[in-house]
Amino acid sequence: MTEIRWMIEELRVSFFAQPLGTPTPVSEKRIAKAMQRLSP
Repeated sequence: MTEIRWMIEELRVSFFAQPLGTPTPVSEKRIAKAMQRLSP
């Protein structure tokens, strides 16, 4: 769950502060996949 929270924060950075960049690639699709892994 914490991983998904940070992925969302990094996505926000990638949208609003593009020159800063993110340590790992992040996208809405990656976040959706991570959320699916949590579902039973």
